[in-house]
Amino acid sequence: MRKILLLLTLALGGFVFGQSSLNMSLLGRSTYMNDNSDIWGYTDSVGTEYALVGTTAGVSIVEISGNQPQKKQFIQGPNSIWRDLKTWEHYAYVTHDNPFAWNTIPEHGLLIIDLDSVNQASPRYKTINYAIPDTLGGYDTLKTAHNLYIDENGYCYLFGANIREGGALIFDLNDDPWNPTYVGMWDTYYLHDGMVRGDTLWGSAIYEGLYVVVDVATKDSAYMMASKGTPNAFTHNAWISDNNQTLFTTDEVGGAFLTAYDVSDLSNMTELDRIQSLPGTTVIPHNAHVYGQWVVTSYYTSGVQIVDAKFPELLVEVGYYDTSPNYFGNGFNGNWGAYPYFQSEKIICSDIEEGLFILEPEYVSASRVHVQVVDSITGAPLSNAIVEFDVADIDGLSSIDGLADLGTPLSGGDSVSISLSGFVTAELAYNWLPGAFDTLRVALLNVNNIGIDDEQLPAITMYPNPSNGFIHLAGLDRANYVLSDLSGRVLERGTVHEEVMQLRGSYASGQYLLKVLSNKGIHTFPLMLQP
Repeated sequence: MRKILLLLTLALGGFVFGQSSLNMSLLGRSTYMNDNSDIWGYTDSVGTEYALVGTTAGVSIVEISGNQPQKKQFIQGPNSIWRDLKTWEHYAYVTHDNPFAWNTIPEHGLLIIDLDSVNQASPRYKTINYAIPDTLGGYDTLKTAHNLYIDENGYCYLFGANIREGGALIFDLNDDPWNPTYVGMWDTYYLHDGMVRGDTLWGSAIYEGLYVVVDVATKDSAYMMASKGTPNAFTHNAWISDNNQTLFTTDEVGGAFLTAYDVSDLSNMTELDRIQSLPGTTVIPHNAHVYGQWVVTSYYTSGVQIVDAKFPELLVEVGYYDTSPNYFGNGFNGNWGAYPYFQSEKIICSDIEEGLFILEPEYVSASRVHVQVVDSITGAPLSNAIVEFDVADIDGLSSIDGLADLGTPLSGGDSVSISLSGFVTAELAYNWLPGAFDTLRVALLNVNNIGIDDEQLPAITMYPNPSNGFIHLAGLDRANYVLSDLSGRVLERGTVHEEVMQLRGSYASGQYLLKVLSNKGIHTFPLMLQP
């Protein structure tokens, strides 16, 4: 939940924007006459960083190593909403989807740009309209594709092309990156997007509402190993974690999620967690990319989000930057894509209307806690207990197993309140531990057990409460006591003399349980200490 905002007022191009952000700051920006689409990054042999920006009119190549971005080249292409880009060695590979009806520029098929020519007067590039075998012994001409990906082994995959179903067309870049060789296809479903690692393709069958897992070890006979539906049944994007155990997907509809799945066993893939940007609104997620333990995701009207996925069963938002303050909620305006893979750790974003953003992120490790709420007498789990952290400003309900998992980008001191009808509210100090998944066990005292364990026992009165450790127990001459915290951990044992007791230890402010044992029975009191 976005409760911490850094409001930046930026006067750019005659307009004033109020940007909301957390753990991300603006380094530079560049605007365009045309709308933007996707984005990718490139670093040359001497370490100069470039943004490759798709626009409706072509490809913009922008140097971003300095304080201000410098547009170096623009390569015009068919006018289209959709343009996607990837790199291999010193080449960029670019696709576009269906052009506008009024477009007069021939369709590119696959555009290849020699990025070593960026500083030349005329950049070196070419287009290839491949002849792809059809099912009748003839050929189809490659004209458009929605997206592409290049794996670590030098194979380029075109998705959503105008060929057959629009699955994945596979090209080998290894022998001659300037002249890729067509080597096969997988064509069971139309794929909107995909990524490949090793011999496994993780594809987004958007119109089926599925992510698909495809074995591409043999390029001309790829086959599907598994598939699974995504929460909003419009699977736009899928990206695998660095350890190949967790898959992250987005659905391109309003109010959808970034969702994490355990894919370690393809025969039993299970959802782990899901998270939104601006929960309660209808903002649309677009493209997610894994960067170490984090997932960097573009959302149309709310910009870019960083999620800590170190523990994918509890995804925690730890950063964001709104590139599009003039738009809110549903709609296909705003941030199209975000690229997080520069060695400098810059993130570049392509906002459809606002242009190129160069951001400096702080990658924060989230703090997480596994709260266990139980009955202090029976030890039974308590469901529907309200768990509220004050400083982190987050809350949750305990499950049927008495569990509530919560996380925050914050670290350090906080206080937590655990309340449930029929039980004494517990208030505790808590310390958030970044990078850890802590456990906090809280035992709530049933109101029927306050001060007495047996309704027939004589009444005992305890005062003052809150106390500094000096306590009166009216009605008790001699007794033994046990002081414990709300988790049930015994802190101190001692005796009561002539209705008075004094705690020997020094304890932090908070709520404790005082159990008194005498010839009058066993009495349990909630005790608030204020040293």
